[in-house]
Amino acid sequence: MTITILILVGYFALMLVIGWIASRRIRDSRDYFLGGKGFGPWLTAFKFASTWESGVKLVGAPGMSWNVGWAGFSMGIATPICYFFSFRVFGQRLKVAFDHFNVLTLPQLLEKRYQSRAVRMLAAAAIVIGLGGSLVAQFKATGEIFSVTLQTSYLNGLFLGAGIVGVYCILGGYLASVWTDCLQGVLMIVGSIVIMVATATVAFGGLHWNFIPELNLSLAAIDPNLLDITGGGKIPVSQIVIIVVITGLVGLALPQQSVAIFSMRDVRTCRTALVICTFFSAILAWTLVPTGMMARLVLDPATIPNPDAVIPLLIQKVLSPVTGGLFIAAILSAIMSTVSGSIVVAAATLSEDIFKLIIPERYNRHPVLYNRAGASFFVLVSMLLAIEPPTIIFWIGVFAFGFLVFTFLMPMIGVILLPRTPARAVVAQMVITMVVIPFWTIVGQKATGIPSLLVGLVIAPLSFFAVYALTKDKPLTEDMAALWKKFARL
Repeated sequence: MTITILILVGYFALMLVIGWIASRRIRDSRDYFLGGKGFGPWLTAFKFASTWESGVKLVGAPGMSWNVGWAGFSMGIATPICYFFSFRVFGQRLKVAFDHFNVLTLPQLLEKRYQSRAVRMLAAAAIVIGLGGSLVAQFKATGEIFSVTLQTSYLNGLFLGAGIVGVYCILGGYLASVWTDCLQGVLMIVGSIVIMVATATVAFGGLHWNFIPELNLSLAAIDPNLLDITGGGKIPVSQIVIIVVITGLVGLALPQQSVAIFSMRDVRTCRTALVICTFFSAILAWTLVPTGMMARLVLDPATIPNPDAVIPLLIQKVLSPVTGGLFIAAILSAIMSTVSGSIVVAAATLSEDIFKLIIPERYNRHPVLYNRAGASFFVLVSMLLAIEPPTIIFWIGVFAFGFLVFTFLMPMIGVILLPRTPARAVVAQMVITMVVIPFWTIVGQKATGIPSLLVGLVIAPLSFFAVYALTKDKPLTEDMAALWKKFARL
């Protein structure tokens, strides 16, 4: 345990050093929120991928695979689709639009695109509410992981985890988030490979050419349903379809993901970043899913209280103190990369789209000060709410994802695909989604059994196109005509 703690202390210290170094390079808000918009394919890819493939992947994927077998791939089956759409279908146009309007935040982009202050205000409110709820859930998970890992109380784990990620984000902004995410992504890959090899060594004496057939024979002897794509009905095909569709929209509709596209050096970065992200995802999937299934052969089922306990038990069973420390650092990296991305995007909205509008003169005198104040606010409030999180904390986490995706889905499609989209259609859709998704997540889903993600997938385009159809086509402005000419050259 001492070696593990020393590894983690060194890792935490490195995160703080990176934050301090990044802070020395910040001159203005563009540096603080976009890192100067000069990131190449490797940093862009690791930022995008490590933020998306969070602790849910490193802990949740093996746990699900232990529970349902090969159906565990459903957790990441659409991730390559996400990367393809994010970088090749949506990404290039998003990058061109962001640079064309010369803005710093997503709400500013939407305001200029639709020439509507109301759209900007709704977008800012959605980000503050959605990412605020997400951060509370993420800090709660951080506190629990840190407390178990370091054998301390939940409060100590919460303050330590939130404090570390908060400090390097407040100091270094987006630049620190990108640099740390790159390191964290490498740790995620190394840790996943290490635990797969170690588990295979215990289960089969090591990895060999007929490893998969041997694993299948062993699983079939335990439960034939473990070889079924739906896990014997545990994961319905309809749910897999919903996962695939929504995951494909992540790069377009999640603000904390699209910022990685906005901060790219140029549109050519998309092509290489797509390949890097796909390999990143493939390595994680093809190490973590088999690891979870092999846990059936390594662990005593009576010792597993729930699927999320599979990885902690495997760490104790198959890893040495050094490799165990590395994998624990990988888990914490996955969580912290997601948290840091949320903090920076939420801070950008609070300072650029709220502080700057309310107190423009004061803000313009000390913009980076207010940028850091925005980041500090989100870290502090989310951490305080996570001390005694609401009883509906699980639903807050679920709601935050659906709330953000479906609030921004149609407005962002209007940015890149529908040049004559009227502002009133965007406003109507955003208001309806921001009301329906929280209500359905907390009340409707329990009463009807219909998932809120399915409701959002229907209500967002339906409300948008209903108002669109009733609105006379808006003339194409010179600004939009110029943007579409740039799109045509891609």
